[in-house]
Amino acid sequence: METNLNREGRKPVHLILSAQSSGRPPSPRMAALANEKAREELAGALTHGARETFEMMVGSALTVGDFSAAPRVADYTAMIGLAGDLCGVLSFRCTGESARRIAALMLGSDGPVPDESVRDAMGEICNIVAGSFKAHVTGLADQCWLSVPTVVTGKDYQLHSLTNSQQIQVALGFEGAVLWITLDLQS
Repeated sequence: METNLNREGRKPVHLILSAQSSGRPPSPRMAALANEKAREELAGALTHGARETFEMMVGSALTVGDFSAAPRVADYTAMIGLAGDLCGVLSFRCTGESARRIAALMLGSDGPVPDESVRDAMGEICNIVAGSFKAHVTGLADQCWLSVPTVVTGKDYQLHSLTNSQQIQVALGFEGAVLWITLDLQS
């Protein structure tokens, strides 16, 4: 991953993610992504994994709805790489207010949560959602590996995948706000 940091806040930072091919042919699971049923299975596993994670770690239920009209503004983006039968990046995005609330609930805090703890909480949520996602896709748990999470803060950045990728995104409601979970998969 290449990161170009912007200190002035005038031009967006560009994060370039590359999941280079190993030279092997695509896995059967990746080849099947052209199938709408396979994409729906992955979206369902993302939703189920996120809802399960939030109930267990945050003590809060996520809602499912049509959030297509919601603005896509995120102050926190946590990302984790996937390798094996699925290659790409899983990202979890939310507003700063949502990130602070999630961190407070995870830590059992009634007061302000330090920024470092908020970043740690976002990375941990992304990691657990990714692990739960893997567990909900038949045969994937032992054939897909996760990287260490990376957390990006701020609004002034753009994410570009360098591969021929397919994207699966779900939007879920959390205490009146929207959370986005996205799979950018190398095809």
